[in-house]
Amino acid sequence: MMKSLTEFFGEVITTTMPADISEAARERARVSLIHNLAVAMAGRRREQVAFRLAVSCHAAPAQATLLHNGARVSTDAAAFANGALFHARSQDDTHPDSTSHPGAPVMAAALAIAEETGASGGEFLDAIIIGYEVLCRVGRDFDQLISKRGYRAAAVFGVFGATAAAARLLKLDPVQAGHALGLATHMSGGLSQVWHEGSAEFPLQLGFAARSGIEAARAAGAGATAAKYALEGPRGFYNAYAGVAGPAVEAVADYGHWQIEEVTVKPFPACAILQGPMQLLCELLAREGLHGEDVSSLDLHLNPYEAGYTGIDNPGPFSSATATKMSAQFCLGNGLAYGRLALSDLEQLSDPSVLAHASKIRVVPTSEVAERICLLRITTSSGRVVEKSLEEAVGRPSVSQVQAFALGLASEFGVDQAAIGRMLDLVAGISEAPDVGELVACVSQTGIVAA
Repeated sequence: MMKSLTEFFGEVITTTMPADISEAARERARVSLIHNLAVAMAGRRREQVAFRLAVSCHAAPAQATLLHNGARVSTDAAAFANGALFHARSQDDTHPDSTSHPGAPVMAAALAIAEETGASGGEFLDAIIIGYEVLCRVGRDFDQLISKRGYRAAAVFGVFGATAAAARLLKLDPVQAGHALGLATHMSGGLSQVWHEGSAEFPLQLGFAARSGIEAARAAGAGATAAKYALEGPRGFYNAYAGVAGPAVEAVADYGHWQIEEVTVKPFPACAILQGPMQLLCELLAREGLHGEDVSSLDLHLNPYEAGYTGIDNPGPFSSATATKMSAQFCLGNGLAYGRLALSDLEQLSDPSVLAHASKIRVVPTSEVAERICLLRITTSSGRVVEKSLEEAVGRPSVSQVQAFALGLASEFGVDQAAIGRMLDLVAGISEAPDVGELVACVSQTGIVAA
């Protein structure tokens, strides 16, 4: 009989050997780990809700560490708070083909369980790769349908990656790991209303996913079972969330190609869809010697799915930094006004210069434009038209390039580059580390912010 998806992934989680994982996958894991730790460290002032809940409600037993300030709390509480922290700046990594942000739930769950179990650095890194593999494959087929129904794909799929990473580190057997993923279908959720209103709960969505993944893995390890076809069955996850009971083809296609190799990281603290347009705009203005006042109109051509994604085509007025980071008009308006997009810019909701430039910008759905690719058409005040397409998706830096990015964030959270350099050295040697304790201590004590 053909294996169900949970059975298939249960075997992936538990029987994949370290020798099966490519060095290219491990390099991309180190890139994402550096990037996500850096943006978590820089995001402490942005995320205090999950931190305070973890300290006040879940203080014992003290098995894992809060990256906010080094406090020791329960494993589940650490996963919840650190998952929210990884996502606080909206700058954590992205898997385009599942419209997800795997790093926050997977890394938070893996880090907490690795601390609890004393896992080696190599086991921790491999668990991250396995977590990304399962999350991204579960999410590949129907992410757009799920998004169109009002769910947030990153929140909905996050629990599966966290479950996989936790199951790997807890050393479940294949049957248990499959049941853990089946149980995770009951813990999945998260709505895109957050983008529609510009509300503030989006980091908590991925914190919930990290914590729930650990709970699913623990339950399966304790003997809980779940429906065999919990994902693809006629009353299963895909039908409930996407309205589709058909086969999930991409979930199992091309197995052996590691999903983490497709992951991108964000140079800007904004929606993943806007990373390419922002970079292209900054490059185009510099190349053409243009300033914002030289531009009379700017057309941003995006794939229809991305152009219609909740919050992207939003000319204002703006209610919060959640709304501005999703708005093509506001983000590109910053590019025209200042040639940049910093986290602090997103909070200047009524900046007259940005709003004036935002009014010039139009989002144009264009079927010929692929996802994560864009075309910019600028008309200058003199009538000249400047047009350029993005040639490839942005956000695939080398290890040395992401190290430079992390060093560049140091000034944002008030530490010298030597402190970040220590974190970079520890990540570089993570595969040989006896455990994750030194890395956790370094991150949690660098540039800490008082509650």
